Amino acid sequence: MFRLIFVDDEAIIRNGISQCVNWGSNGFVLAGMFENGQEALNYLQDNPVDVVITDINMPGMDGLTLSRIVAEQYPGTMVLLLTGYDDFEYARQAVQNQVREFLLKPITAEELSLVLETVRDELDARKEKEIRQEEMREKLKKSFPLLRERFFNRLISGRLTGDDIVRRREYFQWTDWGAFYRVSLIVVPESWDELERLTLQEQIKAIADECDEVFFNFSENLVLIFQGRDKTVLHKRSQTVLEQIFQYTGSREKEQIYAGCGEIVDKVESLPESHRGASGAVEYSRILGLTRIVFIEDIRDSRQVTPGQFYLKLDTLLEALKERRKEDSLRALDEIFTFIEQHYLSRDDVFSYYTRIHMVIYNFLKEMGLLSSDDSAFPQKPGYYPTLNEARDAFAAMISDIEGKIDRRRNDAILSRLDKAREIIAERYSDSRFSLQDMCNELYLSTSQFSFLFKEGTGQTFIEFLTSYRVEEAKKLLKSTDLKAYEIAEKVGYQDARYFSLIFRKQTGLTAMEYRRKLES
Repeated sequence: MFRLIFVDDEAIIRNGISQCVNWGSNGFVLAGMFENGQEALNYLQDNPVDVVITDINMPGMDGLTLSRIVAEQYPGTMVLLLTGYDDFEYARQAVQNQVREFLLKPITAEELSLVLETVRDELDARKEKEIRQEEMREKLKKSFPLLRERFFNRLISGRLTGDDIVRRREYFQWTDWGAFYRVSLIVVPESWDELERLTLQEQIKAIADECDEVFFNFSENLVLIFQGRDKTVLHKRSQTVLEQIFQYTGSREKEQIYAGCGEIVDKVESLPESHRGASGAVEYSRILGLTRIVFIEDIRDSRQVTPGQFYLKLDTLLEALKERRKEDSLRALDEIFTFIEQHYLSRDDVFSYYTRIHMVIYNFLKEMGLLSSDDSAFPQKPGYYPTLNEARDAFAAMISDIEGKIDRRRNDAILSRLDKAREIIAERYSDSRFSLQDMCNELYLSTSQFSFLFKEGTGQTFIEFLTSYRVEEAKKLLKSTDLKAYEIAEKVGYQDARYFSLIFRKQTGLTAMEYRRKLES
């Protein structure tokens, strides 16, 4: 319901209007009736009113004066002006900008109701608009911190022009000293929850100066914009603030942050340049796994990578892998990572070098036939390594695994050759002409290769093993047959019975016949 007052110096008109019009059905409450403009103004001072219906001719303060004052002091209040025919044109020209409607006397209740219906619709629309505007203001108030944060993110990313910066910094109440600036980026580990991140932001605000800005970027990492009127002082202060932040985070037994500082710039439009430097510095810090502040100035002077040097070191690694020198392979890997560490590289650069190292190891495995389709230890592409140390450890583990694969294959080959050698000995031990060379010919190995493998696999030389085997076979014959010693000697590969007797006694401590009698007793 809207509030309305009626002003007319004639009581009969006031009473007639008040009684003839159904105010409630028209959406109004008749809040008061007054004889002149002054009484109406006195009421307006303490009571909200939506509509004033006033006569034009009244003693004291007339309707024209009242309408003008209402327009000036209560612009939200509508005025409907009652006027006679003779005064209509004058009233319309005099107050056309202050009065919502002119009502020509005499007016009937029906005519007034029609006018009030139109006024009510307009008031409803205006009220709805005010409600929407208030909702928007409330939303804007709630969103102001986020909008302010968005402004600073656009500022450091270079997406604002000079005019935009001037206009928005006033709206967002940013005190711009117009002197020197520095951007610092703090990467917060993913293991930190939302409350811990907000707590860190508040702690930084407490450490930083009022002229500094602290906000989250779109990656939920913290950005600091430092300001200063002296370049040297600004450098020292930014360093001190970041050191205090490191002390604070280090005392919380949480995964450590990474921090990078861009260069100091002397124009607000150059903040994106400082921000790029901070991003590069913190990326370098993360690659190396450094838990300290990294300043872009300290690393931009680092030596540039020479690809040729890198490829020479890769060749050294490959050569060591081929020659199965594990220690040399790991040493070559360390030299590669030391080389990377000594240069300023972006994450993309480092990943490119990881890919090259991985390709060398992966291709070596394929050439050696050591790679299986389900081998999870050797993926076709390098994995994601947050730091150089983790990458170094991963590649070192690959090299160690390669050595294990080679050793296992070598052992399998040795066992296979040993099994075959035992089969050949079992078949040919009775041949007195059977020799080491015969064995090597059947296995397609040189005498030195076979002797090394056989000794490593059995702990005996070929002659020692063959002799022991012949003696064991002789024991079986002594136990199961009545053959004489010289006959047994021939069956186990000895043409000279006396030599067989010496060998048998050396192996058992008994002659062949003594051994048989011992079995019979």
